[in-house]
Amino acid sequence: MVSKVRFVTIGYIEWRKGQDLLFDAVTQLSKELSDQAEFILIGQNTSLMAQELAEKVAVLENVSMIGTVSREEVHKLLENSDMLICPSREDPMPTVCAEAMMHRVPSLVSDVTGTAAYIKDGYDGLVFESENAADLKDKIIWSINHRDELKEMGERAYKIYEKVFSEKAFEENLLRYVEEMIGKARG
Repeated sequence: MVSKVRFVTIGYIEWRKGQDLLFDAVTQLSKELSDQAEFILIGQNTSLMAQELAEKVAVLENVSMIGTVSREEVHKLLENSDMLICPSREDPMPTVCAEAMMHRVPSLVSDVTGTAAYIKDGYDGLVFESENAADLKDKIIWSINHRDELKEMGERAYKIYEKVFSEKAFEENLLRYVEEMIGKARG
């Protein structure tokens, strides 16, 4: 039997983070596709939305909400995932996407996240239209049908991490900025 494509979503469960959109997308999947995927929602789950979502998710065999976990556990879950889903309605720069890229896991993000600006849709990640559960569902279906391509996509996502989000990239950008400021102060 082919293993299931593992999708993980990490973040405080609230309206802004859009986990309800993910639920809507997952419930639109056919039984055949649902059986080929599993969805893990990680995050603080004490909000009213989280409680309502937990009741809905309880009837789905392929979706689990596991609450808050340690940073170490987050990294373990990412290492064992095929795709991170960030369905946020607003999120200037979700750090979880950078963490996924660090683990060579591609991200499926809404087009309103800051990370979307770095992703070439279909190459090093996937981008869906915010608030559009049908578009999110289509990207999930693409991921299931192209599971063999997700590893390569993750390798390309890692290059984004190295170039933009790594400690080395941060140091280089900071150094360049300081040098520019010193040059302006002298000039």
